[in-house]
Amino acid sequence: MTIKRLFILLLFLAVNVQIHAQDDIASQINPPLLQKYIDLAKEYYPKRKMYKASELSAKAKIGATKAGYLESLNVSYFYRPDNAAIVDTTNPYSINGFQFGVYLNLGLLFRTPSLVKQAREEYNSASFLTKEYDILLETEVKQRYFEYLQWFSDLKVKNQAYLDNKTASDGLRYKFEKGEVSLDVYTKAKSLTSTTNSEKLLAELNMLRAKSSLEALIGKKIEEVK
Repeated sequence: MTIKRLFILLLFLAVNVQIHAQDDIASQINPPLLQKYIDLAKEYYPKRKMYKASELSAKAKIGATKAGYLESLNVSYFYRPDNAAIVDTTNPYSINGFQFGVYLNLGLLFRTPSLVKQAREEYNSASFLTKEYDILLETEVKQRYFEYLQWFSDLKVKNQAYLDNKTASDGLRYKFEKGEVSLDVYTKAKSLTSTTNSEKLLAELNMLRAKSSLEALIGKKIEEVK
């Protein structure tokens, strides 16, 4: 096999492996693991906590406004000992024993239903915002997870391409030292190895960025999620 054909074969193998890896991304998706990432994001991500806190606060407000029905009623009692004088010059209407009184604030009573309705609407609004953000957050987690898989696969391809080219380059170096190949052929092999190494390093950087981006949402290292 000639040196030219060897280079063509190596390039063909690298491109073929890369295309196969890209077509095979879907098979690498782990649905249970992805769901864990989504659940962790909903539990950890600060902005989602903010929406959830607003929802819970609005829900608590419903109970507080319902208390207006009780506040509109004022119950009081008065106790006069049995051995007290029958006639009380200070309060001649007072009799011995217990006396009870009920006072009704009609303004507050009539206003309470509308306040409860308003509180319910505020809770519904906060609940819808939380649900909307959950959808957006879930979509973002999926997107970052898919990007991580893409760059992880790309790194494996670029790493294998570098190893293949380095092996070929080392073999050509041996032949060059024995005078079996020219300096030009050996130089091209070294240049190709250097290029594939640079591509490998760039793929590793992209993979680390995608990994860090996903971890920023779930609040944990990927390795910690089982």
